[in-house]
Amino acid sequence: MQNGHFQSRNFLSTRFCEINCQPQCVGCNMFKQGEQYKFALALDAKYGEGTADELQVKARQIKKFSRIDYEDKISYYKDAVKNLKKEKGIE
Repeated sequence: MQNGHFQSRNFLSTRFCEINCQPQCVGCNMFKQGEQYKFALALDAKYGEGTADELQVKARQIKKFSRIDYEDKISYYKDAVKNLKKEKGIE
């Protein structure tokens, strides 16, 4: 499994958006360039019609992160991983 991005990681405004980031197999993510059309259908099915369109618009908005923003994200995701490991009993 890999972290597939519906909208490219190059777009900072959606790079860390958890709806934009979904698990994908290596084949789909790497060798089939993310299967974006199927990805869009799956997003709309899971989160509601229009989700993929909203992400496409959001991706084109300019977003700049400061060092503090990145440090906050690192802290948030470290805690999220720690809690998930604890929940799953894999610590």
